[in-house]
Amino acid sequence: MKNLILLTILSFLSISILHAEPPTTSKIKFNKLEHDFGNQPQNKPVTYEFEFSNTGTEPIILENVKASCGCTTPTWTKEPVMPGKKGSIKAQYNMAREGAFRKSITVTTKDGENIILYISGNAVPQKQGVDEAEENILK
Repeated sequence: MKNLILLTILSFLSISILHAEPPTTSKIKFNKLEHDFGNQPQNKPVTYEFEFSNTGTEPIILENVKASCGCTTPTWTKEPVMPGKKGSIKAQYNMAREGAFRKSITVTTKDGENIILYISGNAVPQKQGVDEAEENILK
């Protein structure tokens, strides 16, 4: 009886393994996953465009692109990206708050793949009255 139960369990496991889907490899390849703006003036929005390629054999459709906060606005390629072609995701950060930041943008493809992109930098207060160029001349 024990042998019959064991044989039944092993049969189910074998069938499950044979019918399991092979691991999928990513079809979407980004040129980079993170961008650092460095020091930038506060209250002057900054933008970076993440470029990606379709390395698969089927079109890639970006189903959703969502920023981690309202201070970051993403725009992206809406049409399907054909195999061998490129698309992009543009991330704009409003730089309203002084200080260092690191924000994420989650990209979801129609195939259910999730990729997380990051932007970071430091919002530096602008000098009042004298800009940097004038200040350098005065030195």
